Amino acid sequence: MKKSLVALAAFISIASQAANFVQVEQEHVLGRNGQPNSEVSYLRAGKDLGDYTLGIQSRTARFSTNSISNSLETTVSNKNVSAFGITPFVGMGHNFGSTTNGYNYGIVGLKAGKQIGPGFAYASVKTRVRTSEADPKQTVVIAGYSVPISKDLAVNVGLSRSGQDIKERGASVGLSVGF
Repeated sequence: MKKSLVALAAFISIASQAANFVQVEQEHVLGRNGQPNSEVSYLRAGKDLGDYTLGIQSRTARFSTNSISNSLETTVSNKNVSAFGITPFVGMGHNFGSTTNGYNYGIVGLKAGKQIGPGFAYASVKTRVRTSEADPKQTVVIAGYSVPISKDLAVNVGLSRSGQDIKERGASVGLSVGF
């Protein structure tokens, strides 16, 4: 419960500072190679500050094994570093764990998006940079499409696949609110 409250407090803090967007998403995740299935809830917020985009994400997974895990990530990118519509980003995260003390990790990735039809198609890839050899490796590939249903509200659908130590694939649906 404490973990969820910390993540929610951080999320509300950014959202109340006039974030450019807030997103709520639900993902059904299938574990691969013997890993458990999970239902995952995301809370995300982002803010543009000049040439920089700051992001925060809280991820809570409820596993089929009746355990829960939560992570909190922050990222930053600079639109001036983009090439061919692809923007690199860096960040840091903390996995609070389910039965362990959790661990910190760095994040490096690439993101891209393009207006296609009435909506916006997006894709990204990110890798955890471990702070300890004991921490799990994970690279996640995400693709999605965001369809506006009003000026400031959009429905998002997406697919994800992760590899290395954590092997999962997921399908998600969510809502984004722009400010």
